[in-house]
Amino acid sequence: MLLASDIDSLCLLSAPDDEEEVEKKSQKADQEPLKHLEQWRVICIDFHRFRAKCPDKCKVLIRQGIPEFLRGSVWQKLALSRELLHKHPKDIYEQMRRTTSAPCEGDIVRDINRTFPKHVLFRDKQGLGQQQLLNVLRAYSVFNPEVGYCQGMGFICGVLLMYMCEDDAFLMLISLLENYRMAGLFMPNLPLLNKYFFQLQRLLEMHMPQLYNHLAEQGVEPTMYASQWFMTVCIYNFPFATVVRVWDIFLAEGVKIIFRIALALLKLNQEALLNESFEQILQTLKQAPSAVESETLIQVALSIKLKNKTLKDIESEWLSQMTPGF
Repeated sequence: MLLASDIDSLCLLSAPDDEEEVEKKSQKADQEPLKHLEQWRVICIDFHRFRAKCPDKCKVLIRQGIPEFLRGSVWQKLALSRELLHKHPKDIYEQMRRTTSAPCEGDIVRDINRTFPKHVLFRDKQGLGQQQLLNVLRAYSVFNPEVGYCQGMGFICGVLLMYMCEDDAFLMLISLLENYRMAGLFMPNLPLLNKYFFQLQRLLEMHMPQLYNHLAEQGVEPTMYASQWFMTVCIYNFPFATVVRVWDIFLAEGVKIIFRIALALLKLNQEALLNESFEQILQTLKQAPSAVESETLIQVALSIKLKNKTLKDIESEWLSQMTPGF
């Protein structure tokens, strides 16, 4: 029988000091998959205790990738989604699902067929996957009519349903839109998305000034290429192997990974972009997520230095430029 002491012993393993060491650890994990899985099995005995006691070690393991068979469970632990049942009735999902009328139901039904149309779970019209997707999105629109439903939510819900049942996917949606403050991505006028665009522009100017100037000269703005990166948390148009790795990190560390992924895509394509005009640039950036190997993109993204204070400072600048009613 595994004890809490097993978790303590894992904490004694030293955490790497820098991103280069993270990469070495990741390579070692690939060479020793059974040991890696055993570590995760022990961690999941009491995940919150391990994360509180060994945050650096936990961060390293999550950045290496959560094992596929544990991913759904660990995502829920990271998002604290089941803790929501402390403030909502335990049958909250069933209550919402059974409601006769739902806001945006027509829009939800219309978009169901467009959500992962090639995935075995969702490709059959009116099949189990599509019904689950409809159930969860409809229930959420009843639970939070202010947000209701917006394109992009379907892809997020679809990924969740690949790893968990309807009830848990519903609670995850609540957590994402509340605890991760994603509601602003789907509300009228997309207030959060506009802030992210502003922040990305400033970060591009800081990290790649030459590319920033070239895109500005060509009239290319983040609104033209980065909307889906933020709204779907790198689901739309990204290889699935990349999607789940980004989501591992996003649920553990927050939105900063999306800015890093965006900057990494721009950095990896910088040489080509500098020699392209408006239409070519948009085409390159549209294809960029699917043109890079997952591990390469993750490692380049994590190598980009980005402090929370920097994002906060840019947010303050954005707020200072806002006018009442904007």
